[in-house]
Amino acid sequence: MSAPGNPLDGLGRQVTRRVTSRLVSKLAALAVGGLVAAVGLKQCGKPQSREQLAEHSDRIINVNTASMADLELLPRVNENLAHRIIAGRPYASVEDLQRVSGIGPKTLELLRPRVTVGTGPGK
Repeated sequence: MSAPGNPLDGLGRQVTRRVTSRLVSKLAALAVGGLVAAVGLKQCGKPQSREQLAEHSDRIINVNTASMADLELLPRVNENLAHRIIAGRPYASVEDLQRVSGIGPKTLELLRPRVTVGTGPGK
């Protein structure tokens, strides 16, 4: 300890307070910056939804041989509908998809340019 009345006695506490204050400020800034960066990365690296992938896919999918994952790339086809499509195989024509529960005229029109039953699109 320092002697009583030493002018340097309070200096250590002042320095400690300043250093602590600056350290806390910098840590807070880093934490906020890291959080903002993490949120930004999450938004930038956000995987596309199944619907977004389907919209940009120009792949023609054979409904008689496609996997469930491939069928789910089609517009309006979720896991349950993909199961029903697989269960209803084989299909002689794309129009035969209408016999699958959940595929009506509107869905069929969305699917028509993106599916085939084997020999060509829209067969």
